[in-house]
Amino acid sequence: MKNYFLSIFSTQDLHSKVSEIKHKWEKFVTNPSNYTNLQTVVRRQILDSWSRCQSMGINPEQKQARTALTSFELEKLLSKSDLYLAAKPIIDHIYDTLIGTGYLITLNDESGKMIYLKGEPDIMRKMEKMNFSPGMDWSEGAAGTNAIGTSIVSKKPIQVFSAEHFCEGFHPMTCSSSPIFHPYTKNVIGAIDFTGLWPSTQPHTLGLAVSLAQMIEQQLLTVYRTKYRQLEEYYHQCTLKWRDHSVLVFSNESVLVDGDPTLLNALNLKKELTFDNHLKIKELLQNPSSFMNKAEEFQFSYLNPIMINKEEMGYIAIFKNKSSTSSSMLTHSKEHHLIGESAEIKNILHKCQQIASINTPILLTGETGTGKELIARYIHEVSSKSDKPFITINCGAIQKELIGSELFGYESGTFTGGKKEGKKGKFEEANGGIIFLDEIGEMPIDLQVHLLRVLQEKEFTRLGSSKTIKIDVKVIAATNRNLEAMIEEGLFRKDLFFRLNVISFTVPSLWERKEDIIPISDYYLALFAKKYNKPLPFHLEEKTKNFFLSYKWPGNIRELRNALEHAVIFSSSAEIEKSHLPDYLASFQTQQSLSEVEHSSFSITEKAEMELIKKLLIQSGWNISAVSKELKIARSTLYRKLIKYNLKEPRSVKVQ
Repeated sequence: MKNYFLSIFSTQDLHSKVSEIKHKWEKFVTNPSNYTNLQTVVRRQILDSWSRCQSMGINPEQKQARTALTSFELEKLLSKSDLYLAAKPIIDHIYDTLIGTGYLITLNDESGKMIYLKGEPDIMRKMEKMNFSPGMDWSEGAAGTNAIGTSIVSKKPIQVFSAEHFCEGFHPMTCSSSPIFHPYTKNVIGAIDFTGLWPSTQPHTLGLAVSLAQMIEQQLLTVYRTKYRQLEEYYHQCTLKWRDHSVLVFSNESVLVDGDPTLLNALNLKKELTFDNHLKIKELLQNPSSFMNKAEEFQFSYLNPIMINKEEMGYIAIFKNKSSTSSSMLTHSKEHHLIGESAEIKNILHKCQQIASINTPILLTGETGTGKELIARYIHEVSSKSDKPFITINCGAIQKELIGSELFGYESGTFTGGKKEGKKGKFEEANGGIIFLDEIGEMPIDLQVHLLRVLQEKEFTRLGSSKTIKIDVKVIAATNRNLEAMIEEGLFRKDLFFRLNVISFTVPSLWERKEDIIPISDYYLALFAKKYNKPLPFHLEEKTKNFFLSYKWPGNIRELRNALEHAVIFSSSAEIEKSHLPDYLASFQTQQSLSEVEHSSFSITEKAEMELIKKLLIQSGWNISAVSKELKIARSTLYRKLIKYNLKEPRSVKVQ
């Protein structure tokens, strides 16, 4: 069966093939009405592309590609490109096998702009006269028929040889390109291309391009799975914070990650990873006001970027149900879920009861995922303010420019595009109740002085106003960062720290309250059995219990919760076995002494890095090269980190 994606099946007698194709090209460009006569002698994909180029008015005598990006624009694009970050290590790795073949490898974005080029300098110099370099536009609409642009338009791999290029200036070239598809939306996000001068033509380069594109897609799938899991967790956190609101969470590729089912139905959206659904979401995100027109029973509040680890990962859309009779207070029922019988948790609950009636600021510290917000909600529930608002704001999830307006509100006319009537801030909404300032360490230092004034004077002014507003609000702040170290670095105000630190206590990690691991597990097993309509009374197998008690749980309760949800979904029996857990836990070897070193001197960031390295080492069988590539660091840097964290290879595993 003939492969219509290929132009050349044999490298014999290439000169006569070049002459033959040149003659057909001349017949078309001198008289496009020859289209019908050429159908039997020119590949359909090439002939259709020539026809598109002719209808777009592309000059067949064009000699060079056009500039699409300045070096600054290219650098900015690459810094945010998931495609580039996923593809570059793969391209660099395969490049060594191409030395001496006369081929260059290029990576191109969805519009045909070349964003990365790898090849031997002498071949690059030969291609310079055609502007075959990063930042150039190789779309079909700018450079005529060429493998990059034509594969993107057709969404199929293609080889373009010599005069099959519509523009005469590119006739010396031979190119093989395959489109790269987004693993979730399935739309074309770029193309991988092999290009050389036509005497270097090889039929196998097209297959190589297809294989490389698939490798890049697989790498992107891994990246996006991790990203979407983080966004899923963000969504679940938001549903707890905005209990009288409906929430939608999207990735920054316009993929719906999760959302309130009733709201999705009102917006005619589905949780489906289809191209049509992707286009609908993209349209809504480009024009947020259209949300209001499509869901009449909901009031669209705002669309905000989602920042995770200081990286923009997506968007959250907040809606209020117009028929809801509840106020905007983000109150919580008596389901604080502070489960456990350990001395540590009992001590915390006792402290919470002692300080509940005191209007002094409280500072909660501890690792991520330990349940600091649950403790803040418990303080609210046992206090005299339990019937008053409990307002929460994540200082690390809001853009610096928006924190002031979120905390203190603004008057009419303060912002272009702001509400005509102005807007209450979180402190005003929390009046009489409690405000929970999560990730207080992420608050910009220039805004900290305003918070200090609220704590000292019990008053504030809205942005754009001179009117002072008196308030009665209990402030609970939380952080996983070392604020005292931040003070030394000039990142946190000392006077604010002392104002917040009147009453403080550290929430212990899950590992420090091991006797609570099984009771917490039993609670979540029952919760997820109900959520996924599974009638089984789930329980942990004995081996799983032993593993849970020996594992360090670096992600604390949040990690345990996620692991149990995964297990309930994939278990078909009442017993939760280790194999039902996420892969990284199911394959975790408890006998390996990777955590024997004392870690108390490490910062939270260092601990997180150490745990990530440990996980990757175990998953890869201590393949140092693989782990360094995954972390995008040099092997020498990784070795230094192994020494720093005292991570030693088990004798049964060989370091590569």
